[in-house]
Amino acid sequence: MLRRLHPEIVAKTRTCMEDLGGDVRTDPETDLLHVNNEFRVSLVIARCIQRATGHQSWKVRLDAGLSPDLTVAVRLTPDNNAPLDYYLLPHIDLVAPRIRLLEHNPIELDNFRFDSLDYLYGMAARMQLRSAA
Repeated sequence: MLRRLHPEIVAKTRTCMEDLGGDVRTDPETDLLHVNNEFRVSLVIARCIQRATGHQSWKVRLDAGLSPDLTVAVRLTPDNNAPLDYYLLPHIDLVAPRIRLLEHNPIELDNFRFDSLDYLYGMAARMQLRSAA
């Protein structure tokens, strides 16, 4: 399931950014998305783990060796079939190669939580400037 979801999410993300005028290239060796020659994005999938206590958690493994400017952690629904939400994690704020997300996280993490990737798409958007007459 995860092997199917990752390419679908990457393709949709790329298409949405390009539809807004962004220039997106995928590095064939690292799978990082290079956006507008300005920043690099890593997309990682975090599957839901059902604990014996009834609580859920998600392990996010960061591509620290690739040093992306931004890691998009896609947290999956409890059935691991679809995205639940997204964490846009700036490289500069990450100190550990792994993060464990819970159902409710500290504000230091939830500041980066989004229900959709619209914010990321907006980062890639470009507008045509009119020349002065």
